[in-house]
Amino acid sequence: MKKEFGKNILNGNFYDLGSGTGKGVLAFALLRPFTKCIGIEFLENLFTLSNEMKYYYERNIEDIFIANENLFEDFYKYNTLTFINGDFLKEIWNDASIILVNSTCFSHELMTKIAIKANNECKEGTIIITFTKKLTALNNQWQHYQSFKRLMSWGIATIFIYRRKI
Repeated sequence: MKKEFGKNILNGNFYDLGSGTGKGVLAFALLRPFTKCIGIEFLENLFTLSNEMKYYYERNIEDIFIANENLFEDFYKYNTLTFINGDFLKEIWNDASIILVNSTCFSHELMTKIAIKANNECKEGTIIITFTKKLTALNNQWQHYQSFKRLMSWGIATIFIYRRKI
């Protein structure tokens, strides 16, 4: 199973639900060439900061990859960073390959709504990563793939990884 876990996510779409200042979007954009990297943040001040980060990223990305022109060309074709100021439950993220939900401060009710939306809209093979809180309302089309603990800036968090069955 582990060998096939990440299959078909290359050049897919990455979404960060509750993206804050955009650090997760940027981190995933630097990890692999996604077609789109989208952060959705409700709080306007955090959304504004994420767009400042995007501006800095776009002005400096060429310098990061200057040593390898081929890598830069491949990278630059992808990884369009987009930040949306809005309610991620009202946005469309059904084309996601990977969804990050830094859910440490999310309520049980909000986690249930995320799971229901994922049940109804996510395609086969979609991966969802949550922090601290489980998606207990996912249906049997989802597999809880792995859980592990990691030290974060605010303390130790449990990371839960789910994958929609193929």
